Amino acid sequence: MDLGVNEQMPILKKNRMPVGIADLDLILEGGFINPGSVIVMGPTGMEKAALAYQFASAAAGNENSYIVCGNSSSADIIKKAATFGIDLDKPNVYFIDCYSATLGKALESTAEVMMVSGPGALNDISLMLNEAMRASTGKRMRVVFDTLSTFVLYNPRDSITKFLGVINGRLKTAGATTLFLVDEGVHDKQLVSLLEQGMDEIFTISDAGGKSVLKVPEADMLIPIKVGPAGLSIV
Repeated sequence: MDLGVNEQMPILKKNRMPVGIADLDLILEGGFINPGSVIVMGPTGMEKAALAYQFASAAAGNENSYIVCGNSSSADIIKKAATFGIDLDKPNVYFIDCYSATLGKALESTAEVMMVSGPGALNDISLMLNEAMRASTGKRMRVVFDTLSTFVLYNPRDSITKFLGVINGRLKTAGATTLFLVDEGVHDKQLVSLLEQGMDEIFTISDAGGKSVLKVPEADMLIPIKVGPAGLSIV
């Protein structure tokens, strides 16, 4: 793998996709690995969601973002992100809605929102991701699973691990960086280890003395973070 640096900004590696948070991008030498699969683990709360939504919102003109919704509708996610000061109502941000059908709503897909019958429909989700990859030919992709924990709870362990193995390979081949949000304390250690297999980076959000911190993989570093009116920031 080429780990050369960007000639314009020598501190930034070429194989990175910006998070969309300037200070964090500098610390990560350009952002999340690209292509790659990234777990963001932490308690249910604003920080984990804000990080993912800023990543999706930061899609440049040569990129498409796809948010796979497991526990909220696309409309609810757009509203939630807006409370953080994050705009997801953008032309290159799309949704694969696996939640609305669980409420008994009619499945009516649009150009921006692809509807799936539920978090347990892994084959349908895989087909939608394949369609997203075709639609993004020639572009880089940002993909967010919000949250992977929901899909794990709806599917047998063997099915979800097989699903992850297949889609991770396909998405990486398509040039995607995929964020999998995982709720801390929901899954047993063995399952967490299975989920971590095949992932390129694992970030953890935790509490340290009443403040939220982000642990950077492969570095002895805890970064204080907070969510404000302009989204997630380093403090």
